[in-house]
Amino acid sequence: MASTPDSKGPDLKHSISTSDSVLSENASRLDEECAQLLVDIRRIGEPGEPHVLFGQLFDDDQVANYYEALVGTLKSAKKRGLIDFKGQMLLKGPHDNVKITIKES
Repeated sequence: MASTPDSKGPDLKHSISTSDSVLSENASRLDEECAQLLVDIRRIGEPGEPHVLFGQLFDDDQVANYYEALVGTLKSAKKRGLIDFKGQMLLKGPHDNVKITIKES
C-alpha cells in the first residue's frame, strides 16, 4: 500500500510529539530559571535594592550550580521585561560591574 504525500507515518507523529514535549520541558525550565533569577538578584544584592552587579551574580556558588546557562537566562529575562542591563550580552570580566536591575511591574 503506497502512502499519500500528506499522510504522516507513525514515526513522524512520534517525532513531532517528542519535539513538542522537549519544547514544553525547555520552556518550563526557562520559566523556572527566570523566576529564580529574580530571587537570586534580591538575595545577592543589597537589602531593599532590586539590583546586583553581574560579577557578583556570576561568582555566586548557588547561581553557578543552578543555571545551565546564566547568560542565556539573563538575555531571556531581559527580553521578557523582567530585568534590565546595559548591552545585549554580558561576559565575565569585562562586564563584572554592569548593574542588573529588576524591573518593577
